[in-house]
Amino acid sequence: MNNNKKLSAIILLFIWMQCCSQAYYNSWTNGYMPVTSYGGNTIPDAYTANFTANGYINVPYWRLSVRLTQPITSTDGNYTLPANKVSFSPVSTSGSAYPFAVPSVSQIGMPLNVMMQEGQEVFLVPQSNAALYNLPFLFIGYYYNLQIRYSMMLAGGSYLGSYPAWTTFVAPMQFTAYDRYNNVIGRMDHVFQFQIGTLSGTPPDVPEMSLKFSANAVNSSLEFNSKNDYTNGVSAVYANALTVKSNTNYQIKIRSLQTKFTSPAGNSLPLEAVKFGLAPVSGNNASVYPIVLASFPQLVAKGGYTQGSSVYYDINYSTTPNDQRFINAKTEDYSTTLQFEITPQ
Repeated sequence: MNNNKKLSAIILLFIWMQCCSQAYYNSWTNGYMPVTSYGGNTIPDAYTANFTANGYINVPYWRLSVRLTQPITSTDGNYTLPANKVSFSPVSTSGSAYPFAVPSVSQIGMPLNVMMQEGQEVFLVPQSNAALYNLPFLFIGYYYNLQIRYSMMLAGGSYLGSYPAWTTFVAPMQFTAYDRYNNVIGRMDHVFQFQIGTLSGTPPDVPEMSLKFSANAVNSSLEFNSKNDYTNGVSAVYANALTVKSNTNYQIKIRSLQTKFTSPAGNSLPLEAVKFGLAPVSGNNASVYPIVLASFPQLVAKGGYTQGSSVYYDINYSTTPNDQRFINAKTEDYSTTLQFEITPQ
């Protein structure tokens, strides 16, 4: 009888350990970048995100973002560095977990290059395909740690010659980790510095292209609110949602970073259930190619040199009438993350 009581106590203790752990986030940086070439520069260990926990945790669909809290301005206040010249790329992951290893960059599903945007929060991890997960056995594997190392790049180009030698720019950034319900796991503020020195070489003749989204199109949605919505299908149009500027012929591709739409409860819908299309706004002579969503890159537009001006696209999402995949789906919010890419033709 006494032995049974002891066993019960151990089991109850283990259950308590599994139910009471919390994930924590902090980070550190190597925040100084000298620039001595028109080719720009890269810091291979600019930012490290660190997730820790003690005991059992299971945090699926977590996210990690960064935003500029102020424009990237020179210390004398006379110059501004374009936000989209700065980008982050994942390098590697490391750490400890039990019973499985910590997830890799590809298992998490991170974009391989994320450009900063003026006044916008951008996501280094839009929605992780791998949970923050740890399942210790008694006191084996009790401590969880995941470190994600990022490089930071300042793009090269002739624009660097616009600044006097030894101009220093300050870039204050805020990094935030969220769980799947948009609760903040942790938040850290860091300051990066870029010092433009005496530049070597000649200004390269490189393509300069930019994509920018309107605020209302960053989190797009399709809603089924009535029987007619299921019968006729639904659509959502975001006017002037995508802005493009390019000094060369360009093409735009899109892909989903996840292989399906998922809900917080773990249910799913196939990507191909949703159609996507761009529509050039007046004055934009681009060619467009409607698609159904997929996890591989697909061509959606081709355009030419924009003559120093911006051109605009409407964004359209839609579904087909009487689609049984939506009719039979559980009533929940389903989401995925789309990645847009602009490259020279």
